[in-house]
Amino acid sequence: MEFSIRGIGIIKEADIKMDGLTVIAGSNNSGKTTVGRALYAVTSAVENLAEKQQTDQAMAVFYRIRKIVEPFDGWLSRSRYLSREEVASEDLISEVIGINHIFSPEKRDYYIDLLFKLCESMEKGSFVELLIDNLRDVVGNSESAIRNDWEDHKEKILKECLSAREFVESFQQQTKKEFAYKMIEETLAVEFSNQVQSYITVDEGGISKLELKNSYKEFYGICISENRILEDKSSFTEGYYDKTYFVDDPYIMEDRMTPSYLRAPYGEEKHVRVRIMSHRDKMRRMMRYSDVDRGISETIYREQEIQNVMKKIDAIVPGKVFKGVYQTATGRKLKVENLATGSKVFSIIKKILTSGDLTDKTLLILDEPESHLHPSWINQLAEVIVLLVKECNMTVLLTTHSPNFLLAVDALMRKYEIREKCHFYQTELEENNQIKYVEKTDCLDNIYADFAASFAEMNALRKKYMNLEE
Repeated sequence: MEFSIRGIGIIKEADIKMDGLTVIAGSNNSGKTTVGRALYAVTSAVENLAEKQQTDQAMAVFYRIRKIVEPFDGWLSRSRYLSREEVASEDLISEVIGINHIFSPEKRDYYIDLLFKLCESMEKGSFVELLIDNLRDVVGNSESAIRNDWEDHKEKILKECLSAREFVESFQQQTKKEFAYKMIEETLAVEFSNQVQSYITVDEGGISKLELKNSYKEFYGICISENRILEDKSSFTEGYYDKTYFVDDPYIMEDRMTPSYLRAPYGEEKHVRVRIMSHRDKMRRMMRYSDVDRGISETIYREQEIQNVMKKIDAIVPGKVFKGVYQTATGRKLKVENLATGSKVFSIIKKILTSGDLTDKTLLILDEPESHLHPSWINQLAEVIVLLVKECNMTVLLTTHSPNFLLAVDALMRKYEIREKCHFYQTELEENNQIKYVEKTDCLDNIYADFAASFAEMNALRKKYMNLEE
């Protein structure tokens, strides 16, 4: 697999091989995180694409129904609590009340049927009569008030009904590719705060590109101009990774979910909103709420699959995290805020292993995970990562600026014989402060030399002043 980037963030160009463990080394502000964000955005956006498309459409129709009956919300609320026992459950009023504030993604087709029935009822005027009939005996003087509301809002409601019918017809023609482009575009917007392209590319009116392909197939080639996907120049066949995790902050264990990013996916329909979670919110949700209860056979299989990795992690963090609490193997509980930062890193990986749905198409992106670790724990983290590739068959993209971490990965990939599945890249500064990535897999000397230069500089300075002191 190869992931290619052109003109994203400060990255001029990068062609990154990914079929096991990929390591990107470089200084701060060299675009390492940009690679992770871009890769996460284009892969996570199309996870479970058919399910997302159904959910998106179901939510759109759900809000259409709510918007059409909005002028009668007060009356529907009264009908909900005061309706007579003899009102049949299949009554249109009862159905509209039944979906009130309760959204179910799997009910897309039901929502569509209900929307058409509601529109027909509004167009015939029978909805008003049904509502009056529901309330006549329990709310005094309701009939004239309901009729007045109908007259006041009739024109607007009928326009909404016409628009809703056309809307459903349009999205029923929507292709998987069209929806994928929108999901990728919006996920990129979330990850890059609506500034996906490099400023140089934008100033020059150029096109940025993100591409994922292997030796026999291009899964997608996304062309971007002015931070929007150019559908006529882009391509998409299907997603490749089943699940993508991007870890760049151990403190997500302490945070609660931030407000969701809301988008309006269908033209000017600003009232239709679908959640696009950032990579950090996705991890926050997993750390706080995900606690899979698997059957015995599945549990045995998972334990056998990850047992060597878990042994390494359990040596450091033997407990588990759920709902903001770390529980030790002996049952003691500790708030995650009080857990050592280094332990948080291992706890996050452990949570992914025990709660995630791991396959050979699981992608794990780790952005400088060694930053909070002692050198001995850096070595153990490197071993965990190598074992994830060897024994769990995961794909891992790792960024680092630690010579200790690079050396540990370099040594352990040889010990566990996965050298042929490892690729190493170094960032290089180009003109206009843009970055390109150069593969160094066959010789890491330049990367080590770059790391050693800063150490040598300070060591020479130290010796200079030590000599002066003498």
